[in-house]
Amino acid sequence: MTEPASVSRLPLAFAAGNVAVVTGAASGIGLAAAERFAALGLRVVLADLAGTALNQAGERVAALARAGATDVLTLPTDVSRSADLQLLREATLERFG
Repeated sequence: MTEPASVSRLPLAFAAGNVAVVTGAASGIGLAAAERFAALGLRVVLADLAGTALNQAGERVAALARAGATDVLTLPTDVSRSADLQLLREATLERFG
């Protein structure tokens, strides 16, 4: 089976199995990007402020991911705090290598 032309022209960074870290992932453009990345076969890290919206976004993205929740990490993150960014980095590397 061949991929649609729109997928085959994407840069290698968007190859299935790669990891996308999306900040602002609980809503809007961030959520749309996370959903698209999951649909392309990427493993996705959703980072945003803690709350119901982030949890629901994680569920939506997991529903699109090839391996479901295994391919998705949801992490409450305040990008204005360097400690949160360090935790985001560490958790991403621990989960996805």
